[in-house]
Amino acid sequence: MKLNRLRQQVFTQSQSAMIIFSDINITYLSGFTGHAATLVFTEHNNYLLTDYRYVEQAEKQATEFTVICRDRANQSLASLIAELLLKDNCQQVNFESDHISVEQWQQIQAEIQQQANISEFIGKTGIVETFRMVKSQDEIDSIRQAAKIADQALANILPLVKEGISERELSNELEYQMAKLGSEELSFATILLFGARAAMPHGIPSASVKLKRGDFILVDFGAVVNGYRSDMTRTFIFAEADEKQKSIYQTVKDSQQAALDAIKEGIEGKALQKIADDILIASEYGKYRGEGLGHGVGLQLHEWPFIGPHCDYKMELGCVFTVEPGIYIPDWGGVRIEDDVVLTENGLEILNESPKELIIL
Repeated sequence: MKLNRLRQQVFTQSQSAMIIFSDINITYLSGFTGHAATLVFTEHNNYLLTDYRYVEQAEKQATEFTVICRDRANQSLASLIAELLLKDNCQQVNFESDHISVEQWQQIQAEIQQQANISEFIGKTGIVETFRMVKSQDEIDSIRQAAKIADQALANILPLVKEGISERELSNELEYQMAKLGSEELSFATILLFGARAAMPHGIPSASVKLKRGDFILVDFGAVVNGYRSDMTRTFIFAEADEKQKSIYQTVKDSQQAALDAIKEGIEGKALQKIADDILIASEYGKYRGEGLGHGVGLQLHEWPFIGPHCDYKMELGCVFTVEPGIYIPDWGGVRIEDDVVLTENGLEILNESPKELIIL
């Protein structure tokens, strides 16, 4: 199905070819999860080019492809590609121009021109990424399982929260719990911040910052199952909360809920952004709101669509994305609440199950 969709879009004329360089897109299209690979599609053949380190793995995973082991010592990648294009009588070459440097492509193009006598080259951007926005049931199930691992890992570390524990200590324990529960790797570098540092949307946990009474605890993290990633944020307060903290937390929660309630097939991303923004702007903390509402999630942590003020993408069934409004006040603290959601025939499904009511630990 994936290969057919790509072919319908790329092969609009005879004697054309498509070259895929992105590791993520190679995995998506072929199932191969290694590195040092290139996909070459011609009208009648699917080729996966790799070297001796990955050829056995590729043959087992990429069953719809002819796997070719390149002799790196004696043949360049460009020469091998040119050989295949010449054999299949290709006259036009499409390529992923957003996943290769200008210098690398110029070298490859020159060799193809010389060996295969091809003069027409067309750079393509985002062609596979647009397919990846809508997930299959298997992809959704993998993200759902990754979200469940994250839910359980968070629940497992909450009893460890105590005065004097460091950001690094708690984040290390969270990452250990995810691995123990079956996560293949970290979805991304864990963000776990205390107090005023919670105002940094992508701050790095510190070994020297210790938890104090009244601190925010902002936790943004995710697990990975079958290569698919989850992404969740929860914000807690330790020991005691003042009225400003409670007010900001409720504002962010209301903003997220308003966006969640509005999600339906066909709604544009920018409309969801406005709905969430309207709640934040109406509060006294509006100028501290985050700029974007969310992003697609899958084989990559951040993938299309990106939910923001310029997102014209209309949500489709099977689209998995985050909803994560936030308020970040420098030198004071911040609140973000984030869930992974999927639009299904039965409506919206929130993949994370961790509570979102304000919890004072």
